[in-house]
Amino acid sequence: MHTVSRRNFVNTLAGVPFLMAAGARAFALPQSRALTSAQKEAVEAILRKLVDSGTVPGVSYSIGNASETLAEGAFGARVLDPRMPMDKDTRCALASVSKQFVSAACYLLQQKGALSVDAPISKDLPDYVHGGGVTLAQVLSMRSGVSMEDEACEKPVDGKLDGAALIANLNKQKLDFAPGSHFAYSNCAYNVAGVIIERVSKMSYASFIEENFFKPLGMMSSYQLGSREDSNFAQGYGKEPNGWKPEPPTPADKAFASGNLVSTPEDMQRWDRSLLNATILSRETLKKIWTVPSSHTHYASGWFIEPSGIMWHAGTLAGYGTNNMLVPGPATQSCYSRIRRRPNIGLRRT
Repeated sequence: MHTVSRRNFVNTLAGVPFLMAAGARAFALPQSRALTSAQKEAVEAILRKLVDSGTVPGVSYSIGNASETLAEGAFGARVLDPRMPMDKDTRCALASVSKQFVSAACYLLQQKGALSVDAPISKDLPDYVHGGGVTLAQVLSMRSGVSMEDEACEKPVDGKLDGAALIANLNKQKLDFAPGSHFAYSNCAYNVAGVIIERVSKMSYASFIEENFFKPLGMMSSYQLGSREDSNFAQGYGKEPNGWKPEPPTPADKAFASGNLVSTPEDMQRWDRSLLNATILSRETLKKIWTVPSSHTHYASGWFIEPSGIMWHAGTLAGYGTNNMLVPGPATQSCYSRIRRRPNIGLRRT
C-alpha cells in the first residue's frame, strides 16, 4: 500500500499561521493569510507525483484554517474508461475517516444527555452478550476487546446485512481480550457503536449523521456510501500488473458505520472548522474525544493523537485512501491541513 509521508507534507506547511487544534482551550482566531505560491506548489508536487508515477489514478486535496480554505485542487481521473477528470468536488469514500463521525455522534448524544459513554453498552444494546462488561468509551478508543476480524462480524444473517446481523455474529464470538486491558484496532467495534447510535437516537445512522452534522454544517456533498446516484463519484481501482481494475465497494462497506461515509475535501474543511470552532460539539466534549486513555496507545476516540500534537485518521477501502489531519505549527499558534487521495491499494478497511 502506498502512502503520502505525513512528515513531508507537514514540513511543507511549516511556518504557515493556523489555529491550534488541541485540547479544549478557547481558541483565538489568527489573522488569515494565504499559502505562499512556493508552499502550494510544493504540496501539489507531492500529490501530483502520486498520479504521474501511477500510484493512483486520481487525487484531491484541501488545506485550510479555522476560518477559511487556503488551497485546494485535484489531479488525474475519477473514472478511467471513459476517462473523466478528478476535480475538487469529486466525491470519494472516506473509509475509516468515517470513524470521526461515529465518535462525534456518540459524544453528541452524551452531550445531549441521551447516553453515557462510561456506562456498559448493555444499557442500550441488551442483546449483545458481552455488553455488560464493555463501555462505549472503550469501544471508541479501541480497547473493548470486540473482534478485530471484519469477516467475523460483517456477514449476512438470514440474507440480511444490518445491525441485527452484526450483533448475531458477534454473539457467537468471545472478546479478544478483557475490556480496557489492551488496544486493538477494530472495525467491528465501531460498527457496534453505529448500532448504539441508531438504538439511542431512534434514527438510522445515516439520518442521524445527516441531521446533526451534514445539514447544519452545509456538507451537502456528504452522504452514506451507496445511498444515492452520483455522477461525480470517484470509481475505486485496484492495481494490476498491467494497469487498473475497478474495485467497487462491498455491501458491508456500504452497510456499517466503521467506514461507510462519502465526502469531498471542501466538506471536510467544514467538518474540521466546526471542530476547531466548537460549533456543534462543545469544547468540553472535544477534550474528551481527543484524550488518549492509555499511555500504551496514541488512539483517542476516532483520532490518532501523536506526541507532536498532530491529530489524524486515515482510511482505506479497496480502491480508496483518505486522510484527515489537524497539524500543529512550529512557531505560531499551529496549523491544520488535510489531504484526501484516492485510490489506495488497500485490501481491507482500516
